[in-house]
Amino acid sequence: MEQRIAAVRADRQHGSRWLVREAILILRDLAMMEGMSQEEQMRSLYSAGRELAQARPAMAALSAAVGRILNVTGGVQAIAQQASKLLEEYDSATEHIAGYAQSLLQGTLLTCSISGTVLDVLVACRESIQEVIVLEGRPRYEGRDMARALSKQSIAVTLITDAQADIFLPQCNAVVVGADSILANGDVLNKAGTALLAWAARGHQIPFYVLCETLKISPNSWSNDLSVLEEKEPEEVIELPIAGVIVHNFYFDRTPYDLVTKVVTEHGILEQQAITELAAQIRSDSREREKRYANLHQSGKPH
Repeated sequence: MEQRIAAVRADRQHGSRWLVREAILILRDLAMMEGMSQEEQMRSLYSAGRELAQARPAMAALSAAVGRILNVTGGVQAIAQQASKLLEEYDSATEHIAGYAQSLLQGTLLTCSISGTVLDVLVACRESIQEVIVLEGRPRYEGRDMARALSKQSIAVTLITDAQADIFLPQCNAVVVGADSILANGDVLNKAGTALLAWAARGHQIPFYVLCETLKISPNSWSNDLSVLEEKEPEEVIELPIAGVIVHNFYFDRTPYDLVTKVVTEHGILEQQAITELAAQIRSDSREREKRYANLHQSGKPH
């Protein structure tokens, strides 16, 4: 379990959808393990949940999934059942998102990097899509994987460097991206470059759609803390350092809600007020989970 949690923390290839699914499986598998007392198992679950919730600051869905699973009563068995239920809901979410997004995704679309949610929805809506233009997603080029996956589904794809986005935007009907987090005021944390794409789309008066599961709604607001954007090694940007040159490699950026045309979720299109209300509920659940963890931790100390 420690290795699987470490893999979630260190992963750089998958989108948040894959990582959230893995987190749910970790907690489900831990709840179904044998050979421990229920009290020991509950402590292990809350400890693993805390690690997963804090593993990727930009991915609110990890913390939300942990909260949905652990904020149940009934002990280990109830937690295992809740994890299985959440997994089923999560696996069907993109089908519902596609239903709400179908009328929006027409003609030529532009997307950036890779998003499991966006990929599933585009495939489901391919009959109305003429072409998808994909930004490659420096520095790890996940957009190339997105282009391959779409092409395998017989969708016409054009792959371009991130810097070419503004050249191709005028021929697009819409921009469609995923989200790693939706902040409490509706701002979007996603792959670095998303914010510039949103500003460019605004300049061309092109709709900018965000597709995501409600698990990705965060109780937090933007605080100008750049650590949330997960800066990685500068060697990914340039292999050999240049004397006197500082290199930054942030993986995520923040797109203001005002630049977003619609946020489409498995429960439909969410306006800012609905996002704020869901964020408040998630914040309450998180506090409850921390109280339970503190009580379990205290009960496990020797007297």
